[in-house]
Order: sequence, then C-alpha cells, then structure tokens
Amino acid sequence: MVRVSSFGQQQVLIRSIMDNQQKVFTDQRQISTGKKTDEYRGLAGETGTVLGSRSFKSRIETYQSSINTIKGKLDANDVQVGGIINAMDKLKETIQTSLANSQAEGFGDFLDQTFKFVTSALNTNFDGTYLFSGAETGTKPVNVNSLSELSALVGGGGAVSDAFDNASVAFEAKIADGVNLEFGVLANNIGQQIFEEMRAIYDQNVATPFDGELDAAQFSFLQSRIASLETAIDSVRQVQVSNGLNNERLDVVDEQHKDTVLFLETFISDLEDVDIAEAVTRLNNDQIALEASYRAVGSLSQLSLLRFL
Repeated sequence: MVRVSSFGQQQVLIRSIMDNQQKVFTDQRQISTGKKTDEYRGLAGETGTVLGSRSFKSRIETYQSSINTIKGKLDANDVQVGGIINAMDKLKETIQTSLANSQAEGFGDFLDQTFKFVTSALNTNFDGTYLFSGAETGTKPVNVNSLSELSALVGGGGAVSDAFDNASVAFEAKIADGVNLEFGVLANNIGQQIFEEMRAIYDQNVATPFDGELDAAQFSFLQSRIASLETAIDSVRQVQVSNGLNNERLDVVDEQHKDTVLFLETFISDLEDVDIAEAVTRLNNDQIALEASYRAVGSLSQLSLLRFL
C-alpha cells in the first residue's frame, strides 16, 4: 500500500511558490532598472570584462576632461597672442604712415601704449594662473611695466631676456594612453623679439624724439626697423600657428575618445542591460506560474479524508 505524504507535498508546493515569487521579483526588478542584476556577481564570468570596460571608460572620460581644460587655455592663448599681433601690426603701420608723410606726431605716446598693451596681454591671468608663465603658474611672467623700465634694465648691464620671469618649461598634459601634449606658450617666446624692437625704437625716440617732421637720420632709422619688426611679428605668428595646431590635434584625439566612449557604452550595455521585451514576456509567464502554484496550494488545503470515506 502506497502512502501519500500531505506534508511533503505541501513543502514541494511551497518551495515552488517561493521560486516563482523570486522569479517574478527578479523580472520586476529588471524591468524597473533595465539591468540584468544589481550585483556584479550576478554577471558570472562577465564580471571581469565589465569592470575592465568601466575602468577604461573612466580613464577616457578623464582624458576628455583634461582636453576640455586645455582647449580653454589654448583658446585664451589664441585671443591674447592675436591681440599682440594686431597691436604690433598697427605699430608697423604707424611707422610706415610716418615714413610716407615724413611726420611722426604723437609717435612716442603710441609706442608706450603698444608696449603696455603687449605687457598686459603677456601677464594675463587665466583661471587663477598666469597664462604665459609656464610651470611657474603663480609668477607674473613680465617684470617691467614700461619701456623706460625696460631701457633702464638693458642700460644697467642687463638684457631684454631679464624682463621675463616665466619658467623654461611650458605646460604638459596626458591626453591619451601614451600621448602627452606640450601646450603652454611662454612669455619670452612671444615677447623677447618684439620687446627688443620696441626698446630700440624707444631709445632712439628718447635721443631724438619722433614728434613732428622727420629729419633724414630719423627717417633712415625708422625705415631700417621695418624689416626687423616684420621678422619679430612673424615669430609671434609662428607661436599662434603652433597653438592652433595643438588645438586641431586635441580635436582629433577628442573625437577618437568620443567614439571609444560610445563603443564602450554599447559594449557594457550589451553585458549589463536586460532586453525589456523579453523581461516583460518572462514576467507574464512567471506570474502565471505563480498563480498556478497558489491554486495548487489552495486545492491541497481543501483535501480531507472525509472526501474519501
């Protein structure tokens, strides 16, 4: 005679209910979060791959943040260097106009104003650091405030280079794995040649002021400075070109980083994210199974020996 254990059967049905409840809970959580699991251990053998991908993505995003900061500095460099070039072009044009008219009214004042503008641009403070000071970010790169101070510095046995206190090393940053970019512009690389030109003109102006009609010696002197002044301005243009090339290089690297981040996001999503349509279908099936379990337990609880007597 075979005996049927009501208690054992109830335990099996209860375990079935609990399993189905867990499945329904998991389905609901996946649908609400969009993730297969809320713990890395739930990804089984793919855990290492996901963690490695996330680490790589975080590193790329750090590079992107650095690139954004650098681009801000490069844009500021371009504005200030462009302003210096314009100021020096106007000085050259003023000299050419003076030569054409043999007149130099107010030339000394214009020369002083040009020097002060250039000095102010070279001493630009950007985001709490001096833009053209290189590694010495807290040091004002130009230590003279006027052409008279520059002339006194040179006349006292110094050199034009002594007017600059910037570091010898420019800014450098890592923008990708194994890729460093030197992007800083140093004040002396921009200003030394044009300071030398302005000092030479200033000293001549002190000796024989350019104010009114030019004599033969003044005319000859100013005419002789045109070519060297153009050379000095061209050297600043080269700095601006180099700055622009660095900006273009950053754009290329940043675009590569964007593509990499997009790929990693898709790759990680494929590993972590759940297919919502499949999850909804699975939830419906698991809910039906859970209801069936409830009904089975309900039917079992109504069984009695009285029904068989």
